[in-house]
Amino acid sequence: MIIKTINPSTEEVIEEYNTISKDEITTKTKKAKDAFGEWKKDHDKRENFLYAFANEFRKDRENLAKIASIEMGKAIKEARSEVDKCAWAIEYFADNGEIFLTDEIINTEARKSVVSFEPLGVIASLMPWNFPYWQALRFAAPCLMAGNTIILKPASVTMGCGIQIEKIFNKIGMPDSVFQTIVASSKEAEYLIDSDDISAVTFTGSVPIGAKVGQRAASHLKKIVLELGGSDPFIVCEDADIDKASSGAVKGRFINCGQSCIASKRFIVVKKIAKEFTEKFVEKTEKLKVGDPLSDDTDLGPLVNSDAVEGIDGMVKRAIKEGAQLLTGGHKTDVKVNGSVKGYFYSPTVFNNVTPDMEIAQEETFGPVAPILTVEDEAQAIEVANNTKFGLGASIWTQNLDKAERYSRAVHAGIVTVNNVVISDPRVPFGGVKNSGFGRELSRYGILEFVNTKSVRFYDQLSRHHYVE
Repeated sequence: MIIKTINPSTEEVIEEYNTISKDEITTKTKKAKDAFGEWKKDHDKRENFLYAFANEFRKDRENLAKIASIEMGKAIKEARSEVDKCAWAIEYFADNGEIFLTDEIINTEARKSVVSFEPLGVIASLMPWNFPYWQALRFAAPCLMAGNTIILKPASVTMGCGIQIEKIFNKIGMPDSVFQTIVASSKEAEYLIDSDDISAVTFTGSVPIGAKVGQRAASHLKKIVLELGGSDPFIVCEDADIDKASSGAVKGRFINCGQSCIASKRFIVVKKIAKEFTEKFVEKTEKLKVGDPLSDDTDLGPLVNSDAVEGIDGMVKRAIKEGAQLLTGGHKTDVKVNGSVKGYFYSPTVFNNVTPDMEIAQEETFGPVAPILTVEDEAQAIEVANNTKFGLGASIWTQNLDKAERYSRAVHAGIVTVNNVVISDPRVPFGGVKNSGFGRELSRYGILEFVNTKSVRFYDQLSRHHYVE
């Protein structure tokens, strides 16, 4: 099978790749398992390789950013920031991995009780296209630091980015087969999950595919972490700083052309300040520049492919039919790149008069479209925020921190941010509830997802009074 990568700005084919065979997967998983035996032994060695990788990754910043922009349309300034964040995360886990994995001493009746954290083995990493470096490496950094080995299957759209990651690991002299990238379709991914040499699976992507991956991994009794979709509420309370909130709304909704699981996707605004917020939000949205992603002054590049454009445009048309009021945008837009007008560009779009039962307020909107829902009061805002099958992130805007404390605990989400947009950070856990998945990445909680938490107790003599197991 051939996988083609296509430049979403020009619609030109970038590269063609042959997918891996089942036999080749068997060979790679066996090599990864063999490599695990040595890799898990030396913490200092793992730490030094991670530092070397971060240094080399940072040095290759411009090239890596350009590849991401060409493959999936990310604005170059955002692509550079993604590279920088990856290097930071790698260094963070190199700095803290030993601390996170230190044995815990427990006080029991035994002479000595210890909890240790040991790597599981070979982890299959199935990653998406929208943050092709960050999502692969935010998992890889703690996983490698814990002593596991990794086989990465990048999204077909951003195969070049995944291959670059392996190339940099090879460049720094990483031991053979500790980190491998494979060119694979969903069929080959099934072979990978099924392999007896794979100990666990991590997946980031859509809910339907995540459910299938989870089911397949579970059928083999393999540990899995799922990071799935989101429809994050952006709650604007009546005492919010409207100028800051409207700027945050633009940043939170239109980053990566709206193609982010933790982007702000439902703007729930109290009636008292809805008019002022909406006017400022629309005004700032209309200042965004849609253009060639390789240009430094571009804010939004193209959507990832033609299906994404058609999907977003269909959702916009259905929202209008359902009664939502289009305030700005709402159409495909022409952009000249390399002398021709092609590509999958869409104008940043804002809707008003959206009700909670509309498709645009219920389904994940993976593109530059912002629905505003006006509510009577803050109690209703929390109710509407929780009226969703997703539970990834939430953003609350208020100048009353006591109120923020109450609301942050009332919202059903894995991540809540007050007076800022939701972002991932290697220092704090990342993950959701409900249809947004389960398990955590990043922080100490992320590194502990793919270890065996082992209890060991030392006794001087047999305990005599065990009446239950």
